[in-house]
Amino acid sequence: MKMLIACSDFPYPADHGGRVDTWGRIKVLSELGWQIDLVVCGKTTPTAEEKEVVLRYVADIRLCDRRSRILDLLHPDPLQVRSRTALRHVKLNGPYDYVLLEGDYVYPILDNPEVRSDMAILRVHNDESIYFKALARSSSHPLHKLYYTIESGKFVRHERKLRSRIDKHLFISNKEFEKFRMGNETASSRFLPPPVTSGSFRSNSFASKQVVFIGSLFMPNNREGIEWYLTHVHEKLLENPEYSFVIAGNSRGGSLDWLKRYNLSRVVVHDSPESLDGIYEQGCLFVNPMQNGAGVKLKTIEAIQNGLPVVSTSVGSEGTGLLHKEHIMIADDPQKFCSSIQQLLDSKADSEALLRASQQFIAEHYNHKEVLRSFFQSLNPDLMLKGRAANA
Repeated sequence: MKMLIACSDFPYPADHGGRVDTWGRIKVLSELGWQIDLVVCGKTTPTAEEKEVVLRYVADIRLCDRRSRILDLLHPDPLQVRSRTALRHVKLNGPYDYVLLEGDYVYPILDNPEVRSDMAILRVHNDESIYFKALARSSSHPLHKLYYTIESGKFVRHERKLRSRIDKHLFISNKEFEKFRMGNETASSRFLPPPVTSGSFRSNSFASKQVVFIGSLFMPNNREGIEWYLTHVHEKLLENPEYSFVIAGNSRGGSLDWLKRYNLSRVVVHDSPESLDGIYEQGCLFVNPMQNGAGVKLKTIEAIQNGLPVVSTSVGSEGTGLLHKEHIMIADDPQKFCSSIQQLLDSKADSEALLRASQQFIAEHYNHKEVLRSFFQSLNPDLMLKGRAANA
């Protein structure tokens, strides 16, 4: 069984949500017996060490450059798609039983002569038109806001074109899956939750009062969420002398001077840390204060796996299936958000119960391997039987 996976970003190291999802899936597909070729069209070139790790799970890696010109802004295709047209010409090592597109951006791979649309599967990370509209709302820079708005409109048209060529979909968000299924009954679509990367979950002693946010610091919707928290929540919690707020994430070398406009008393910032393990271990709870976004916020799932109960806005929890007061605390009003944090800081028993329930929910409902196994069995039972025989 042979599969091509097309990515818009090298999947390793898995240091942000999209990479976490893709990297976990590559490892699961390898465990299921698939021979995987990987083609990547992204901005950054992986190191030899990073490629060496990925080659433990894939047979071949092909890289092509992402290129964009000013004139591409006038093209009817979104710039995120237009900049990856090199995928049309990259030499591949087919034939393949299936081609997995990791998101809408790698659409040009469908025009590669070694790829057929009828073998294509789309991993739906976001409703991109909604996602870019949310980025436009989050951005404070006029030119960025204009760009995101234009891309949003282009993705409305692009998604219709893409859906006309692909009838097999794997949705990361249950909410977006249900919405899609209502109007596309004949498509082979599934809700495929993000991969839970280990069989065990981390515990927490709840010895500290550190509140943690981890997310890509170059993304405007994450920045907006942090600014909302610092404006409406942080100063109220300073009344607790043990409380502190930890911000960590990849800035991609960008300036974090925007943080200086806020009260940074008892705020610790980790810019592009090599490892997040220590940050999770020293935390008491995780906050996801996002105001705009689409798809599943993997930071919420990652925090739970790493032993942190979660307080989130409704945007930060949507598509996960996690319920208010049962698995996580959800609040959009700043005072209620603050009160939820204070409750967990004050009560170790409440924190332990919430973490235990959320980890149990993920363990029961986020079985990536079984969903993928069932999906491919439904597409081609004979192929799966052949794969099992080859691995016997």
